[in-house]
Amino acid sequence: MNALNGARVHIASCSLGAAHRSIELARDHVLVRKQFNQTLDSFQNVQFKLAEMVTSLIASRLVVRHAAEALQNGAANKVALCSSAKLFATESCSKICSDSLQLFGGYGYLKDYPVQQFWRDIRVHEILEGTNEMMRLLISRNLLST
Repeated sequence: MNALNGARVHIASCSLGAAHRSIELARDHVLVRKQFNQTLDSFQNVQFKLAEMVTSLIASRLVVRHAAEALQNGAANKVALCSSAKLFATESCSKICSDSLQLFGGYGYLKDYPVQQFWRDIRVHEILEGTNEMMRLLISRNLLST
């Protein structure tokens, strides 16, 4: 079971990397892409979206780090924490990648832009090492057994 929990933390960590790079790509894009004679970064909605994405990434990192520490220390609730980390990070990071693609507009879906590959690849993270529905089951079982 430790191997499976470790794999869940690993998948969550991979999601963090994809989300981090997607944010960087989106940031670089909005700094140069112009609409209405202004770069996209000058629009408040874009600024707010980037802020939400970064905040979600920070929260995901903390959850994953906490689960990794619990796993390393053999905490009694390590299964629930690793499952929570996988669930939260993969879903949050999937949204980050989707939001990054959205900031690119129609360009984001083109193979010329690497953000589309992160968006496509990250979907499988919600399935590998146990589906996120299974993570919900493990988390709720832990909660209900105490």
